[in-house]
Amino acid sequence: MKRFVIILILFSISYMSYLDFEITLNENPYNQDIFVSHRYEDYQYLSIIDTALSPKWYVVLDDNKGWDFKVNNNNHLSYYRKQPEGATPTSSWYIMNSHMQEVDTLDCANGYMADYHDIQYTEDDGYILMAYAKQVIDIPETVSVDTVNVLIIQEFDQNHNLLFEWNNSDHMNIQDYVPSFNLNTPHINWTHGNSIEIDGDGLIISNRAMSEVIKYNRYNGSVVWTLGGPLNDFTFINDPLNGPHKQHDARRLENGNLMIFDNGHGGNNPRPARVSEYEIDEQNLTATLIWEYSHPEGYVSQNQGSSQRLENGNTLISWGGVAGHGSIITEVSYNKDIQLELRYPLGAATYKVRKSDWDFDINLIDGDLNLDGVIDILDLISSVNYILSNNEHAPFYYHKIDVNKDSSLDVLDLVEMINIIISS
Repeated sequence: MKRFVIILILFSISYMSYLDFEITLNENPYNQDIFVSHRYEDYQYLSIIDTALSPKWYVVLDDNKGWDFKVNNNNHLSYYRKQPEGATPTSSWYIMNSHMQEVDTLDCANGYMADYHDIQYTEDDGYILMAYAKQVIDIPETVSVDTVNVLIIQEFDQNHNLLFEWNNSDHMNIQDYVPSFNLNTPHINWTHGNSIEIDGDGLIISNRAMSEVIKYNRYNGSVVWTLGGPLNDFTFINDPLNGPHKQHDARRLENGNLMIFDNGHGGNNPRPARVSEYEIDEQNLTATLIWEYSHPEGYVSQNQGSSQRLENGNTLISWGGVAGHGSIITEVSYNKDIQLELRYPLGAATYKVRKSDWDFDINLIDGDLNLDGVIDILDLISSVNYILSNNEHAPFYYHKIDVNKDSSLDVLDLVEMINIIISS
C-alpha cells in the first residue's frame, strides 16, 4: 500500500503550462524569436517564442518581475520588477546575460523609484532610466497649491554614476499646459513618460499624458522640439488626425523617420489604434505621414502597446489593452498584409513585444541544474540545497528547478524531477 501511495503521488503532479495562445495567421513572418512577457491572473510569464511559434524558454513568476522584457542595446536581457512603494525588494531593473544569470540590478538615484516603462543602454554601456515624482507647483488659475506629476530622466555611466538628471519642470513651463488640464482635481497628471529613445545628442521621450513626443538635449536639458499635443511645433502633412493621441513607443528608425504606436484612446471620441511613421524635417518643422497601419478590426487600445520595424520591412505590433480581448500580437508587411497574428486568452496583458535573434549560451533543459545535458541525482541534490537555502529566486533557478511551472520552487518540483530520472 505504501508503495502504491508513493507511485500515485509521483504521477499526480500537473504542469502549469504556457499560456494557450491561438495562431490565427502565419504566412511569412520575419525569421526571429519573439520576446514577450504577459501578466495573467497572479503570474508574470517571461517567454521566448521560437520561429516555429513554440515557447522555447519561459518562466512563471509570482513576484511581479518581468515588465518590459526585451533584448537591450548591451546584448543582455532587461526586465523590471514592479513593487508597491515602500516594499522590499524595491522596484528595480534586472539585467540577465546569456547564461541566464542576473548580473546587475539598476535603480534611480536621489531617492526616486525607477519606473517600468522603459530602459535604454547607451553605446558606452551606460544606461538611462525614468521615474515619476509628485511636485508641488503653484498654478494661479486654481484656488489652492496643486501637486503635479513630473517626469525624471536619469543617465548613468557603466559604474552606476549619475551623469545627468532631467526634470521636465525645469525645462517646460506648466503655464503653457494649463488650458489642457482639469483644474478641478487636487493632482494633475502633467507627464506620463512611456518610452526613451537615444537620438545622438538628444533623447526622444513619449509623454502620453499630453499626447506629445518631446526631444531634448542630453547635455543641457533644453527642449529641442515637441511633436503633437498642446505645444506642437510641427506642421503635419498627409495626416488628417494631426499627430498621435495617448501614444506609446516613439522610436527613431534607421531611415531617420519617427515611428509611434498611437493608442488613439482618451476623451469622448476614441479612434482606432494605429502605427504611424513620420518623415521628420527638424529644420522646417514638418512631420509627413508616410506610412500607417490600423488593424482591420479597428482596435482601440486603452493602454500599453508597442511597435517595432523589423529588418525585412515588416512591423511587429502589440495592440495593448483592447476591450474584450487578451493580448494580440500582429506582424504586418510594409504593404499592410498580415504575416502573423497571435491571440492570447482574455485577461492576458502585454506591455511590449520585440523580435530578436538573441539566444542563450546554455542548454534550456528543465531540471538540468548543473548543465551537463542530463537530469540525474546530482541535479536533484543541487535543487534540494538551493530550495533549502531560501535565496531570492532568479530566472535561472525558476527555469531549471520549477519543473512543473507553478511559480514555486518546492517539493513538488523535486517529485517531478524524480519522475523524470526514473523514467529516463
